[in-house]
Amino acid sequence: MKVLFMGSPGISLPFLNFIYNKNCDIMVFTQKDKVRGRGKKPEPTAVSKRAEELGLPVHKTSIKSKESFDIIKRFCPDIFFVVAYGQILPPEILMLPKLYPLNVHFSLLPEYRGATPVNTALLDGKKTTGTTIMIMDKGMDTGDILLYEKCSIEPQDNASSLFEKLIKLSLSLLDENWTEILTGKIEAKAQTGTPCYTKLIKKEDIKINFNNNSEAVHNKIRAFNFEPGTKTIFRKKTLFIQSSENLSGISGEAGRILSVNKKFFTVGCLQGALKIITVKPEGKKSMSAESFINGYKPVTGEILG
Repeated sequence: MKVLFMGSPGISLPFLNFIYNKNCDIMVFTQKDKVRGRGKKPEPTAVSKRAEELGLPVHKTSIKSKESFDIIKRFCPDIFFVVAYGQILPPEILMLPKLYPLNVHFSLLPEYRGATPVNTALLDGKKTTGTTIMIMDKGMDTGDILLYEKCSIEPQDNASSLFEKLIKLSLSLLDENWTEILTGKIEAKAQTGTPCYTKLIKKEDIKINFNNNSEAVHNKIRAFNFEPGTKTIFRKKTLFIQSSENLSGISGEAGRILSVNKKFFTVGCLQGALKIITVKPEGKKSMSAESFINGYKPVTGEILG
């Protein structure tokens, strides 16, 4: 079975490993190297690094180029397997696999079509989401569904934990139905219901505005806990807040530190307050609120924002 795997970030890696362990003939397409870090050196994607470790051919050319079209056509893949690739596939590319171009999408389509389904579900305070294995077409996440599975979102879940749950759920779904997928024996079904779309994340979206209610601020912290992170200002420097607890029964001035405990501190919102649990000061590593309190000595009455 020839599989064209397309992915870029770390969340794609478990699926590349899954395909590799199925003894498929694999070719990999990923995003081109990007300049990162203080050294300003081009760095390959997580998928590129892993593919090279596995000895797989890797291509980084634009999927819209004639070169990419020719490379894929010569490879003559049975299936495309796409997980967080980062480029929209042109119609002529989608026609190349013998069976179908598959995509793993972390929502119950047609809910949350687009690039940020996990973040958006958390931002919206959803209690349930899921994963969908779909056949790609020229629309944005509009293709027919092969498989799907629901997943609960617990109050303590954030983007990191929810991605882990959805990846595990997706891999289990794929493994249970792998033979049927390869033989085309699963009936594809059109999406039903009213579609909704993910939010396009902008730089200003990661700034914490304490003039919102505490639940909305808490959901934002959950949604962006690991990337790109939610930030505020403490003593004229950036402070990323990585985890919190919603305290709806407490009130105080928005952005003001209401109390400082040995292990946490609380900050007021327009309605309610937040218990701050984990932070990352500018230029420093992540630390518990307890370590932050011991090192930076925040005091009641100081303002964040």
